[in-house]
Amino acid sequence: MAKFSQQFLQGLLQPSYQEGLFTAAQQIGAAPAKRRMQEQLASATPEQRFDIAISQLTRAGELEKAARLTAARDKYIADQQVRVDTQLTNIAASQMLAANATEVPKTITLGGKEVSIPGRLSGDILTEVNELQSSRDAREIAVTSGELAPDYDAYIKANPQLLEQNPMLAKQYEKVTSPEPGMLRTVKATAVKSLIKMVDDDRAARREARYGDAANEVRVQQLVDRIEARGSKTWLWQGNDMADALDDMSDSERNTFIKQAALGIKQNPNATDNEIINYGMSGMRKMIPGQEQSADITAEEERLAAQREANIEGVMEARGVSREEAIEILNQIRTEANRRNRLNNF
Repeated sequence: MAKFSQQFLQGLLQPSYQEGLFTAAQQIGAAPAKRRMQEQLASATPEQRFDIAISQLTRAGELEKAARLTAARDKYIADQQVRVDTQLTNIAASQMLAANATEVPKTITLGGKEVSIPGRLSGDILTEVNELQSSRDAREIAVTSGELAPDYDAYIKANPQLLEQNPMLAKQYEKVTSPEPGMLRTVKATAVKSLIKMVDDDRAARREARYGDAANEVRVQQLVDRIEARGSKTWLWQGNDMADALDDMSDSERNTFIKQAALGIKQNPNATDNEIINYGMSGMRKMIPGQEQSADITAEEERLAAQREANIEGVMEARGVSREEAIEILNQIRTEANRRNRLNNF
């Protein structure tokens, strides 16, 4: 027993043995935390899972990855909102058409539950009702008379690329709209239904594109809301405080900012907050009269913005501070430099 005790004590003095015990202790201590995290993730919503992961990356100093994951979260939330809006719009329109209703209902039944319809969807719902009614009327005309409804004919003429992409339907359209007889009514009705489907499919594709654009605008609006909620010294664009810039914008300028930022997201769905701001501000300057700058001035502004960003990152790394603290330090340095210049000039 004494011999065993001596061997045991000698083992404790060996570095490799101590490291093994330390690792084991770490694993034992980490196990409950890992279980708690797994339980937390299991009961979390998708948005909460995003937030947990973003928080972990931020604590680990992986700020670029955290920014990208934040962009993914914002895109997910915006897509979810538009998906729900689309579902509410389609169901409400179908129910209105079935009931021959002319007013948008306040609520609908969805999944056995009564769901309120936001007022902002009224216009989309009425548009959807009109398109559903037009499609129904066009099919009835096709069956009874074998003719193409005027609004469908007008749509095809306004979008000639539809027939250019489908030579077979182009031939059918030519026969259907020809004043010369040459098709049996039943054959003509079938051809008209094919043309109706072509128009309906194109309208549906355009709606999907509009929904995508709407999701991008929702995402920009969410960013605007966050900027306004948190206030100054959080988001900057070329050295300018975005909270102040948004506050100074007119309604038309703000709308232009949102539209231009949404166009940028369409090209780069994984854009970070800073990239979205740049899309909106750069695009707004080009769209609003008097805001367009020369290429030389723009290049100089971009150079100065890059230099400011490098200074911020340099202070963050050198002093181990947050971005906000680094900006505040640089502002203090700039203020002191300006004060000294004034004294020297005096």
